[in-house]
Amino acid sequence: MNGKQAGDPAKLADALLRVADQAEPPRRFVAGSDAIPTAEAKGQEITEQARASRELGMDLAHDDDA
Repeated sequence: MNGKQAGDPAKLADALLRVADQAEPPRRFVAGSDAIPTAEAKGQEITEQARASRELGMDLAHDDDA
């Protein structure tokens, strides 16, 4: 894909510098018009799996009082 990328490398470099300059940068910076919807969909999928696991998965601590 060299030279045929959808994104502009100069814009990415500028965005990365701006993220690095933030007082509290995000743990993960998702870059690209193709990557953002993919990351959002994966996040939604994980949230749905956690919700489906809540009833069975939340009560797994030891029952003893020690």
